[in-house]
Amino acid sequence: MNFASSFRAGLLLGLPLLAVPAYADDTDAEERRRSEIVVTGIAADDSYAPESAAVAGKRPAPILEIPQSISVVTREQIEDRNLFTIGEAVQQVTGVTVMPFDGSNPDYRARGFVLDYAYDGVPSTFSSGVPEFDLVIYERIEIQRGPTGLFRGAGSPGGTINLIRKRGQNEFSMSAALSAGSWNNYRGEFDIGGPVDAAGKLRVRAVGSLLDRDFFQKKSHTRKFVAYGAIDYDLTPTTTIGASISYQDNEANTPQNGQPAFTNQQFLGFPRSFQHLPDWNLFTDTTVEYAAEVEQRFGRWALKVRALERDIPRAWMDAFIQPGTGVDPDTLTANYVNRRSDGQNRKQALDAYATGPFALFGREHELAIGYSYDRRTTSFLSRSQTVVGRYSIFDADSIPQPSAAFTQGSETDLRQSGFHAQARLRILDPLTVVLGGRISDFTNKSRNILPSAVTDFRVTSRERGKFTPSVGAVLYLTDNVTLYGSYSDIFNPQTALRQDGTTIDPRVGQQYEVGLKGRFLDGKLNTAAAVFRSKDKNRALADASAPGFFVPAGEVSIEGFEFEITGSPLEGLDVNLGYTNVKTEYEVGTATQTGTVFDIFTPRHQFKGYARYEPAALGGAFASVGVNAQSKVVGAGVAGIREQGSFAVANAQLGYRFNEHLRAFATVNNLFDKVYYVRVGSLNTYNNYGEPRSVLLTLRAKY
Repeated sequence: MNFASSFRAGLLLGLPLLAVPAYADDTDAEERRRSEIVVTGIAADDSYAPESAAVAGKRPAPILEIPQSISVVTREQIEDRNLFTIGEAVQQVTGVTVMPFDGSNPDYRARGFVLDYAYDGVPSTFSSGVPEFDLVIYERIEIQRGPTGLFRGAGSPGGTINLIRKRGQNEFSMSAALSAGSWNNYRGEFDIGGPVDAAGKLRVRAVGSLLDRDFFQKKSHTRKFVAYGAIDYDLTPTTTIGASISYQDNEANTPQNGQPAFTNQQFLGFPRSFQHLPDWNLFTDTTVEYAAEVEQRFGRWALKVRALERDIPRAWMDAFIQPGTGVDPDTLTANYVNRRSDGQNRKQALDAYATGPFALFGREHELAIGYSYDRRTTSFLSRSQTVVGRYSIFDADSIPQPSAAFTQGSETDLRQSGFHAQARLRILDPLTVVLGGRISDFTNKSRNILPSAVTDFRVTSRERGKFTPSVGAVLYLTDNVTLYGSYSDIFNPQTALRQDGTTIDPRVGQQYEVGLKGRFLDGKLNTAAAVFRSKDKNRALADASAPGFFVPAGEVSIEGFEFEITGSPLEGLDVNLGYTNVKTEYEVGTATQTGTVFDIFTPRHQFKGYARYEPAALGGAFASVGVNAQSKVVGAGVAGIREQGSFAVANAQLGYRFNEHLRAFATVNNLFDKVYYVRVGSLNTYNNYGEPRSVLLTLRAKY
């Protein structure tokens, strides 16, 4: 039996063993109530001003008492704003920049770095460009900005996107939506679920969607099918088990990778619809995820074990302009390369923890303690980039496809595990101190496989017993306003070698943050403001005394402030407003780096505003408007020559609610048809235009 089969078998066999109740008490109504809260608490906290979030801990905590910057995109916001992908949702979040990557899977950046993922709190080590599920299977998205090493160990200092999946429901509900819009954009989805038995012990959920669309860039087309099923069962009054399966099939023809640039560093300046890639470019992937969990409650304590396995067979075949080169401005020709790859990404993870209260010095406190294991493997065969000749950018379809014969193969195996603990100590009635730490092990190894010359696995980085601390304090100034401060860090192993042949020390990200949070109007309005400063140390720098080797001496700094207002300040009015000011700089780097901007893709200033108004006086009519604005970015371009200046993009929506079950609306994105670049790339690619004005008509029904 292989590892994957053993893993799945372990999930199924382990559930009944872990589900032994702590004690029998079939009449304990309070325990039953807690079971319902555990299952539905996050889903029920669904508004523009949610009360709690789980991204900064293992169980939902009041946002007022989390000493880090937290934003939440709830299901109500997702449906009101017609958000279909993780990228579309995260683009609306304060302080986050969405950067196109491969036409299908963008990068998400905050505070100078790419964001990591977690799935229902289970940390992930997936990297840029790995496919993610459509938003239809998730109840909400939670984003923590800043290091999150306490529960994930190694990772990015930028923060974490926690994706909360849909679960079986206590009450029957059914919803569906149909959309049609610009560039043959058609989409349908459904969501149905509820209790199976009269007592509501067995709860199920089924979700699906189908997308078929073109894009403003010629030849680009995507077809995506998603199916999801979840089941939750109260095995006893103190034991709940659950499982889910997710499936997604995605095919992207000539995905939008932006335009190239001229060899003189100028933008092409061609129409946004221009496509310089061949029509046979094709990216396909199929994602299947199995997840299971069990929760055993012991009075007010709970033990939860979650596990998941995700498999992603992927293939791509494409041609593009040779890296490092651009388009000749006189002949409008360029050197093209082609390539082919076929393989699989795989993830296996286990997260086990216990949470509950304890008494000390006459006060009640909370403790979370646990263990997590995360493994990511890749196995790919590929045909390396091959120069196929010089072609007119108007005749890309004549570029030959790559040979079906692969020329190289590789495998990687990354494993991370660790023990973590977090205590919320209520020192005084208004003061809570949050102390946490994690001890992590990390190993990354790789090898060549056929048709390359086969090699044994070689360890490229390894850490043992790495300690990651986290400290915070929350002070209630009033019943609904808190002042907080926190220190958190994270580490990121490196592969560069010292002169003595050893791997250099891991990068270490450290952040200090101070902020205010408020919850007003009987919980209808959330506010937050924060000031932060962080450093990323031990970055690899070339060893001047030993060419080809490195020393851990580089350092970058990130500092800034932000504010956010979300919720309903007036009856019928929902808002989401946020501003971020962030400065990133190389403090120690190469001679050309020191003192310059570190994160070339993150704007210094960023504003995101959205308001939706549905007054009762209009009898069902509603409207919304949104504006995203930012200061200039140079990206991978050249200052003063190829850069994107400051810009703002407006969106609007008009609709009508026929009754409590049915509504229809029209959404206009890029209302004033602003021409801008959402990413400034290199000479050969990734100069991505923002989407032109588009219209999407949507009909939503819910019962």
